[in-house]
Amino acid sequence: MEQILNTNPFQSSKILGGEKGLQRIVSTVTVAEVPDAANWLQGGELVCTTAYFISKGIKYQMEWVESLVVNGAAALAIKTSRFLGEVPISIIKIADRLNFPIIEISTEVTWPNVIESVMKLLMDTQINILQRTEEVHNALISLVLENESVQVIANQISNLVGNPIIIEDARLNHISLSQNSIIDEEKNNKFIEERLSPVFKEKLACTDFYKNVISNKIKGKLELPLNSNISLNTITVPILSNKMVYGFISVIATNKKVSQLDLMILEHATTTLALQFMKQLIHERTLRTKTVSMINDLVNGRFGSDLVNEFYLHHNDWTKPVVMAVVELGGENLIEESYAWDTSTERLTERIMKHLLNHFDNVFVGKSETSTLYVLAFFQSSIVSSAAGTLGKELDIILSECKKQQLIHSYFAGIGSAQNDLQQVGKSFNEALSAKTIAKSFQMKGPIVLYQDLGIHRIISMVHNREELRNFCNDFLGDLVTHDNQNKDVLRETLYVYLQNGGNAHETAKRMFVHPNTIAYRLKKIQSVIKRDINSWEVRFTYLFALEAAEVLDNPSGLLRTK
Repeated sequence: MEQILNTNPFQSSKILGGEKGLQRIVSTVTVAEVPDAANWLQGGELVCTTAYFISKGIKYQMEWVESLVVNGAAALAIKTSRFLGEVPISIIKIADRLNFPIIEISTEVTWPNVIESVMKLLMDTQINILQRTEEVHNALISLVLENESVQVIANQISNLVGNPIIIEDARLNHISLSQNSIIDEEKNNKFIEERLSPVFKEKLACTDFYKNVISNKIKGKLELPLNSNISLNTITVPILSNKMVYGFISVIATNKKVSQLDLMILEHATTTLALQFMKQLIHERTLRTKTVSMINDLVNGRFGSDLVNEFYLHHNDWTKPVVMAVVELGGENLIEESYAWDTSTERLTERIMKHLLNHFDNVFVGKSETSTLYVLAFFQSSIVSSAAGTLGKELDIILSECKKQQLIHSYFAGIGSAQNDLQQVGKSFNEALSAKTIAKSFQMKGPIVLYQDLGIHRIISMVHNREELRNFCNDFLGDLVTHDNQNKDVLRETLYVYLQNGGNAHETAKRMFVHPNTIAYRLKKIQSVIKRDINSWEVRFTYLFALEAAEVLDNPSGLLRTK
């Protein structure tokens, strides 16, 4: 509307009321000389009138002006001297209250002249916008094609709109803040900090706009004022493509008002950023798949494969000692969020790598389709003796954090022994698999088990013939199992806890929450069923081995090994 006032027909015009609404956008112009003209409005009109049909009756005049606003008119141009005379103060008050500009123009100005001037301005403006947006689109797309970073793209968008730009992911986590030399950063710092604050993000996340974008993948824009300065608006639009939410881009109007051209630039910017994030997603998923395949080649001795050679060319740590971990994530899948491009898998592997790289020279993390993570870590030869322990400790720390943040439900991990030579990585892998199975079977040992700490379970893991191991368990435990099933007893469990506690009946009673006399009675029953002296160390070791092996065999995952 402000530009229209500079055209020839409006040179001698006067703003009677609603001056604060001059930023309203005019999309067309119409002449209204009938009482029901407001019913035919589409929105955005500059309404021109002589007010002949409302020249009598202030109440009617007020209702007519209000109906224009309700139906979307942008402003009212009126020839007051023709029929109406002075515009009543009551109408001016309505205009001020509704921020609806009422402009008095000269009687000598003809409506065709007004229409021609306004439409020419609108058409010229639209042509300029289209030309400009095409230039902007080409410039932004070229940044993606040239593999520029999100930061560079954010800087370019900020230069184009003349205001600070913030790019966030679908969870409103900060990705990038523009750096623009023409914007006074010191002046804007407090506004940017407020926009990035948890309080403002929570406010944004609670809006219907955010919920609709996440749930229904609906485009749109949201205007929110800053609490510290309600005259400063932030405008947020979603970055959407193929029904996937990549994030949001926001502009903070600290330097100048956001124009229609700026909004069109933001629209093109969302397309550019969606393309950039899509490229990043494809790259990361391809790299993850290749990492799993590369680790599979290594542990199976295919050291000359194309993938191994490709990774070898880009990393100079492969002559260093190595240790492997295998992590099974609880539940059938990770806790995924269907609305976001950076799924839990991407965030989980990235966080694990970032954490472990603080303790190891190089780390590769790959995830299989069965929710199993494979971790390959290279380190200095000076820490060979502690490498496995360090990997177990640091994995436990980062996986615990991921569990608290609900990236995963639960986890079990096995750590193989450190190997001085990459040629022995398969040995570390097999050990990690065995230790992971023990960790899952015997959860009292903790979620992460080191193969070097397995003890008796290491011997069990070395028995490759599962059927022979099962027959061994049945030979020694069969009678106990039959007795328990027939009598609804717990002799097998009692013997297991008793042997785990070194044959101490009082400790066994504490663990099972029963009286020591109850344990003494059960031990007599056990001896009568198995017909062996459980005070003999050989008998105790045999039955402890059988009970531990049975726990492993009862675990559906079994002891998986490479061939």
